[in-house]
Amino acid sequence: MPNPDNAAPQSWFQRHPIKTLVGVILVVVLLIAVAAEQFLAFNNRRHGLFLEGERRYIRLKEYRPGTRLLLAFPRNHLPYTDNVFTKKYRLDIDQNGFIVPSKVYDRPDKVIAFLGGSTTECMFVDEDHRFPYVVGRRLGQETGAKINSYNGGMSGNNTLNAIDILINKVIPLHPQVVVYMENINDLSTLLYEGTYWNKRTARSPLETLQSKKLVGKLLKELFIPNLNNAYRGLKDTLSRHGKDEFAGARGKKLAFDQAKMLHDFAANLQTFVCTCKAWGIVPVLMTQANRIADRPDPVVAAYIGRYGSDTGISYEDFKKLYDAFNDTIREVGRRDGVMVIDLAREIPPDKKYLYDMVHFNDAGSQLAAKLIAGRLRGVMAPQ
Repeated sequence: MPNPDNAAPQSWFQRHPIKTLVGVILVVVLLIAVAAEQFLAFNNRRHGLFLEGERRYIRLKEYRPGTRLLLAFPRNHLPYTDNVFTKKYRLDIDQNGFIVPSKVYDRPDKVIAFLGGSTTECMFVDEDHRFPYVVGRRLGQETGAKINSYNGGMSGNNTLNAIDILINKVIPLHPQVVVYMENINDLSTLLYEGTYWNKRTARSPLETLQSKKLVGKLLKELFIPNLNNAYRGLKDTLSRHGKDEFAGARGKKLAFDQAKMLHDFAANLQTFVCTCKAWGIVPVLMTQANRIADRPDPVVAAYIGRYGSDTGISYEDFKKLYDAFNDTIREVGRRDGVMVIDLAREIPPDKKYLYDMVHFNDAGSQLAAKLIAGRLRGVMAPQ
């Protein structure tokens, strides 16, 4: 009888026959796919067909669903605030890219969505004090309705981004009301770029990815997402201005056409309003609260001074332009019979409510929630 102790040692492939078979099948399938791709590429070229162009995608400006962040106030923004930030702020994102808390009820009576930039996002406000969330809770208590309120704000978003989000994410929620607030991001985009449809910048509505870059991006996202995120954060920290979406335009004296800027802004607001109405949604516009007074305090003067050094625009001209954007919001509301909540006039322009030129602190966010809920109560009451 043969002695098993004297048997030749088995190879890895012999010890794992199923894994070996699966591996062989995968290699064969991969080789067949590569061969088929090469054959089709050759055949297409022979007939004058080429599929080698750049890939373009509509850039949906949102946080990655499921993201959980703990954020410290950025050091490069300290010259533009007079608040003292002593803690980190949590920013959790749900599976649809909205800021948590969002969906409270599985079967709500009413749904509100808030869209805008960082002034809607309220990144450096406690989670339960961010006005989009507080408005829903206040209205629920006052009306007895089960209300879900979604915060779709994100730093840097302008009206064109809001239209994309409205169509692709908000309409499927079947909201009764969508509230939109923005000013400074549209102003900045049009001032630096001259158009919403700028090309090859961080605020371009289209993202163009060549095949090689696309593969590299996918590999980083799949295998080293945390390291890649840490690298981007370090890069932003070391940069003079942090994450600067207008880096390519800075240092150039810009000639801008105020009439065209206001026309384009109004056209986007009109598109937003008409889209809401077409889907049976009540659109609500809000002006942006701010501290841009006739005589600026040091914080505001420092921030707008940055614009001046980049563009040659004076403080007085910047204030006129900013006020004209808020006036455009009011005018579109009047013209289209749309509710306008005038936060720019109702929230005092001082550091008690705004930690910098335009961003709410906790007190400002809660005051905004009180004002907004008061105006929406009649719309959101159960029928």
